[in-house]
Amino acid sequence: MKLPSASPQVAVATILLVDDDPKTLRPLRILLEAEGYRVLTALDGKAAESVTEDDQPDLIVTDWMMPSVDGVALCRWLKADTATADIPVVMLSAAQPPQPGERLWDVLLRKPTPIARLTEVIACLLKTRRTRPVQP
Repeated sequence: MKLPSASPQVAVATILLVDDDPKTLRPLRILLEAEGYRVLTALDGKAAESVTEDDQPDLIVTDWMMPSVDGVALCRWLKADTATADIPVVMLSAAQPPQPGERLWDVLLRKPTPIARLTEVIACLLKTRRTRPVQP
């Protein structure tokens, strides 16, 4: 008797959540994992740099105001390295957005943001990233 073949594995996108407030990280992690994403977390930009070097995420959702290395500094660090420059970034913060200038993140969402809006933005950015041609 021939056993049915296993269905091909679907690639799971890895999302890095960066926020200094564990009360924000935990529910977001749970909700995104329920959506099928693999979720990594970091409590500040410095920890996020380390996580990114060890396990490059497909997308980063970061808070703006954090101790040590804030979200803006994290975005500058990401853009400065060709290995991480194309990782989509969602800035999720209650902070007032800066004046137009250098484009460090893909989308800025103000806290509190409905989870449906956040997951919509994440799905859109991941789809766009997957359809971009790979640079040699």
